[in-house]
Amino acid sequence: MDRPVSERIAYVLGEFPSVTETFILREMVALEQQGVVIVPLALHKPEHKVVHESAKPLAERTVYPPRPLSLRAAITQLVALLQYPGGYLSALRLILRHIFSQPNEAREMMASLWRAGYFAVRLGRRIRHIHAHFASQPTTVAWLLAEMTGRGYSFSVHARDLFTSEAIALGMKIAEAEFVTVCTEYGRQRLLKQHRLVAEGKLHLIYHGLDPSKFKPPVIPPTRPPIIMSVGRLVEKKGYPYLLQAASILQSRGADFRLLIVGEGPMREDLVRMAAGLQLQERAEFTGALAQREVHQLYDQAHVFALASVVAADGDRDGLPNVLLEALAMGIPTVATNISAIPELIEHQKTGLLATPGDPRDLADKLEVALYDEEVRSRVRLLGRQKVTKYFDANRNATGLAALFARALQP
Repeated sequence: MDRPVSERIAYVLGEFPSVTETFILREMVALEQQGVVIVPLALHKPEHKVVHESAKPLAERTVYPPRPLSLRAAITQLVALLQYPGGYLSALRLILRHIFSQPNEAREMMASLWRAGYFAVRLGRRIRHIHAHFASQPTTVAWLLAEMTGRGYSFSVHARDLFTSEAIALGMKIAEAEFVTVCTEYGRQRLLKQHRLVAEGKLHLIYHGLDPSKFKPPVIPPTRPPIIMSVGRLVEKKGYPYLLQAASILQSRGADFRLLIVGEGPMREDLVRMAAGLQLQERAEFTGALAQREVHQLYDQAHVFALASVVAADGDRDGLPNVLLEALAMGIPTVATNISAIPELIEHQKTGLLATPGDPRDLADKLEVALYDEEVRSRVRLLGRQKVTKYFDANRNATGLAALFARALQP
C-alpha cells in the first residue's frame, strides 16, 4: 500500500545509484525504515554496472531528467511554466539576477533550471519537502525546484563541495534552506566561519553511519600473508602514491604482506605503473570497483586497513570517509592520516593510528605497528568498534535527520 503523501521527501542526487556514495544509500534506507518515503531525483544515470543490493528498490523509482537542450526538456519547461507560473518566473528571476553578477556560473544555473522544471512537472505536488546531497549542483536544482513548487528544501554538505569552489552561491543556498546538515564537526565549524551571518542556527551535525550488526569482526582469523587493504576512488585526495611508497618501505624492511586496493578512478593506470616501478607488482592488487557484498568479503580477510588521505591541489580533501567506519566496525586495525575530520573518528593509539599526510615513511611506521604490535592491535580493534557503535549508527543518526524533516514540515 502506498504511504501518505505527507511523508514523501524528494532526494536530489548527482548520480544514483552510486557505487561509492554508500553513506547516502544507508541514510535513505534507514529513513524509509522509519516511515519516510524517499523519491530519488538523480541528475545523471550511473556509468558503472555495479549496483549495491540495497539500492535496487530505490533505483527502480529514481527519476532522471532528459538532456537539458532536448525537445522533451523544452516541452516540460512550458508545462512547468503553465503549472507553476508564479514559482517558475520567480526561479527564473532568481537565476538571472545571479547570472548578472556571476556570468561564469550561467551554465550551471540554466541547466539546473531545466532539470528543476522537469522534476516539478513529474512530481512537484506529490512531495512535501526537498533534500539534496552535496551543496554543488544537486542543491542548485533543489533550490530552484523549491522556488517553483513552493516547497521547503534542505541540503547536506560533505567534503569537495565544502573545500573547493564547486558549490556556487553557497551563502544564498544556506539562507534559503530550512536547515543544512554537515557530516563532520570539522566541516560544520568551517561552514559556520565562512557564512556565519546566514548559517547561525541552521547547521546541524549528522554523522554518516552504518548498521553495526551488519559489520562484525570475522570469526575466522585473517589470511596469511597479512593483507593491507584500502578502499576508495583512485583520485588525488586519497593519497595512493604515498600508500604505495609506504608499502615499498615496508618491503625493504622485510615485511611480508599483500596490498589490496579496491576502487576505480582516473589515476588507476598511473598507480599500476608506479607499483611496478616500486617492485610491488607481486604484492599490490587493484581490484577495480566492487559491490558492497564483495568489499565486505574482503574486509573479512584484511589484517590492516589503510587510508592515506591528503589535500589535493584544488583544495579537495576527505571529510570522514565511510570506509573508515566500516573498517573499525569490522574490527580491522586502521591507519589513516591526520587530516580534516578523520581525527573525529580515529584517535591515535586508541581507535586507530594516525600518520602525517604525505609522509610515506611515517605511514610505513604506523602500518608496521598495526601489522605486528598485538597489544595495539587488540586495543584499537575493541575501542574502534565501540566508537562506531556509539556515534555512527545509521538508524540512530537517521532519527535525528527525520526529526529535522518533521520540524521543517510543521505548518
